[in-house]
Amino acid sequence: MKTTKHTAGLLSASFLALSIAMSAQAQEAEPAGEAADSDRKLDTIIVTSTKRDTNLQDTPISIGVLSGETIEDYKIADLTDLQNFMPSLTVQKTFGNWSVRVRGLGSGVTNPAFDSSVSIFNDGMYCGRSRCLEAGFLDVGTVEVARGPQGALFGKSTIAGAITVNSARPTSTWESYASLGAELEDGGYRASGAISGPLSETFRIRLAGQYRNLDGDFYNAFLRKDENAVEDYAGRISAEWDLGPDTLLWAKIEAASSDIDGGRGQLASAGNMGLARSTLPAGSVEINDRDSRLAYTGTANGDFDTSDQAAFTTNFETLLGDHKLELMAGAWQFDYRNYLDVDGVPQRVLNTSLNEEYEQKSLEARIISPDEGPINYIAGVMYHNSITQIGQYSFFFPIFYLAAGTPATSPLFSQFAGAGTATPGGTGTWRTFKRTSDTISAYGQVTWNLTDRLSAIADMRYTDENQDGVGQTRQIVSGTDGETLVLRPGAPFQAASPEWVFLQNRKDDSFDPSVRLMYEWTPDVNVYAAYSTGSKPGGLKANDGALGNILLTKNLAFQQRYVRLPNGNAPSALLTAANINSGLTLSQGNLVFDFEEEEAENFEIGLKSFLLDRTLNFNAALFQMDFKNLQTSSYDGTRFIIGNAASAQVQGLELESVWNATDALTLNGSMTLLDATYDKYEGTQCPIGSNGLQEDPACVNGRGNFNGRVLERTPEMELNLGVAYDQSIMSNLNLALAFDAYYSSEFFVQNNYNPLGLQKEFTKYNARIALTPEDGGWELSLVGRNITDERTIQHAYVVASDFIALGEGRKIFLEATKRF
Repeated sequence: MKTTKHTAGLLSASFLALSIAMSAQAQEAEPAGEAADSDRKLDTIIVTSTKRDTNLQDTPISIGVLSGETIEDYKIADLTDLQNFMPSLTVQKTFGNWSVRVRGLGSGVTNPAFDSSVSIFNDGMYCGRSRCLEAGFLDVGTVEVARGPQGALFGKSTIAGAITVNSARPTSTWESYASLGAELEDGGYRASGAISGPLSETFRIRLAGQYRNLDGDFYNAFLRKDENAVEDYAGRISAEWDLGPDTLLWAKIEAASSDIDGGRGQLASAGNMGLARSTLPAGSVEINDRDSRLAYTGTANGDFDTSDQAAFTTNFETLLGDHKLELMAGAWQFDYRNYLDVDGVPQRVLNTSLNEEYEQKSLEARIISPDEGPINYIAGVMYHNSITQIGQYSFFFPIFYLAAGTPATSPLFSQFAGAGTATPGGTGTWRTFKRTSDTISAYGQVTWNLTDRLSAIADMRYTDENQDGVGQTRQIVSGTDGETLVLRPGAPFQAASPEWVFLQNRKDDSFDPSVRLMYEWTPDVNVYAAYSTGSKPGGLKANDGALGNILLTKNLAFQQRYVRLPNGNAPSALLTAANINSGLTLSQGNLVFDFEEEEAENFEIGLKSFLLDRTLNFNAALFQMDFKNLQTSSYDGTRFIIGNAASAQVQGLELESVWNATDALTLNGSMTLLDATYDKYEGTQCPIGSNGLQEDPACVNGRGNFNGRVLERTPEMELNLGVAYDQSIMSNLNLALAFDAYYSSEFFVQNNYNPLGLQKEFTKYNARIALTPEDGGWELSLVGRNITDERTIQHAYVVASDFIALGEGRKIFLEATKRF
């Protein structure tokens, strides 16, 4: 299905007109028969994303909400599971941070220093790294996804949207639950539980924890074992203390750990790895069907991904007269390490490892006026500090050079642990990066109730960010184990990209306003129009080993303008390889070590309505987002290319509906139509045609052109449909049935449009059946996720050969829950 501006506009107008007409008719005329039973009326959903607890239907922002009950019912463990239940959200695991996109927009995946363009908020605390939510789905209250630029009210880097996860809070009465279940498809088990209640009249506490031990779901024929086994745990303790009748202190401490043994990578096309000159033994190059559960690895320890994190958050709120004062503070830290066998064969050809240590501290204060009268407002300030340290090394072994056509007599081979090509050692690069970032911002919102039905809302935020970064690339060799890192300065490996050390300070400031109008068409129908903006600071490049050579190619005028030698002087002559290895300080805007700020503006009209005596909910949004200096990244098989696309545009339509058709039957559905293209994007990789070859044989990577092409990882159409049935089948026993389907049209995973990275259209199905007594004391459930075992591409890359990494297959959980 090809979506165009005209198609989206016609669909939107039709749905808006139909919904308003239905609502007006429902309000003016008595419905035939009896009014809907009060039990069938849809509950009011309260959202917190707007800094004030508000009714979702009265909020002039497109926000998707998922309850903690749904998350527990379907055993949703992380963001990649969430996307099948949340319109306009696309999440994929890549090597390093995850790719998180809302309405088709998000950060590139090959620069680990990118902060996420979809900001993460856990119990109100901001985190710019997508891995911050690895423990976020423990004992959840709600998950909210705000779509589109939200820079004014949400703050830092919310240029594509924001995800807010609210944990379940301590309760005023004692309650607890414990769940234990087995995974029937591949093997393993899952356990979770929580206990909550008052220790006194003014002090409440909640403890929650979960543990998963799941067997691998991909078979590795080389190592003869199942890959991608998961063992993880998470724990949280939170407490609320009533310090007075109008004063509350809340705090939480949580920790999580994850260990993934193996991966889901597949060799998609042999390339040079399949050539006779690679000297690989017969049978060691295995190209797998993407629908199969087969993986590769080439080292004895195999691929792995380990991570640990901990967080502390506290919130103090009190009344100052009729105003509420909120103070929030928190700290977050995590570290992870990945290991990837890049080449896809059992021999040592090319291996890489990526690790990151991240820590942050945040402080925020805001004052909130009463939500009544003609004018109300919110005002606040925030301080955020983060430190990111990233390291990545890549070892290339003799077979790699032979596969690439390098003669065995080349001096390159003398850099290995021994002489000749028979030794197991490798040579390559070690890239390190450290960035310290300080952010201060002030924001405010004013709501003016112009009439009983019409409200105008104005938001604005000023942000100032200061970054200090240092990056370096060193030549390395490995010991005889093929993994130990040993510095070897001056090695001839990648001689065209010499070793370098760059330092830079970057400062960005931004002003992000938004204006919204909401009109109450009827008591159950609201329409709104919105103009919103967002921005994301520029940044520094963490892992492009070619930056040294790029700087050397610049003319003397450029070098004198942007470069300072260790003595603080500008170079008097063209730089040499020795110069860039001595620690150069670069000035902002050089576009060698840094990239520019990203900006976005969004135009949106929407409808939020209750119909059929509030048993049917229907929401719609039509939008157009324009981006300037869109931050992008790609990998061309030899280097990481990080920079800015001059401009891009995303326009589309979102529809959501829930209908309590009967006392026992609920239907829900949503649809997203997107048209996302680069208006202007030059200096890119060379586009690959449908035949797997460069469209322009004369093109050189770094000089390609993506003007007018669709954005990667952006399906034109997504569709969610669900049905739930809950009915008493015996005097004291309820049967609950649920079925959900998620459809996505095709999209490219690689941003050079390689057909091997094309994810074709697919549909995933989820189902659940549960038995529960009417008193709710226990529950027995059978849950199937992706029950047709659909294999979808999460990531794709090219290094001599083509590779893809696939997502999770079918999971079936049989679980028993006891409530006390």
